[in-house]
Amino acid sequence: MSTFERLAQLLAAELALDPVRLVPEATLESLEIDSLRMIELAFAVEDAFGVTIGAEPAQLMARVKTLGDFAAYVDELLAAQAQGAGEAAP
Repeated sequence: MSTFERLAQLLAAELALDPVRLVPEATLESLEIDSLRMIELAFAVEDAFGVTIGAEPAQLMARVKTLGDFAAYVDELLAAQAQGAGEAAP
């Protein structure tokens, strides 16, 4: 399952969003994800993907405009985490 598919499932479950609306081009604004919901979503993503989102909600929302952007951001976090784990290995 792709990062986007996992993210879409998470959004559907955590924020009670209609899965039909969860396409890569969907904007956070069109899904009514405001800064408060972004905080909830960030915590859910951290738990589900095992990553740390260091950005403040406003910074994250400035960077991530669509669900596709959010999935790409999570992929970047996962790649950085994997790289860091590889560097820590003896």
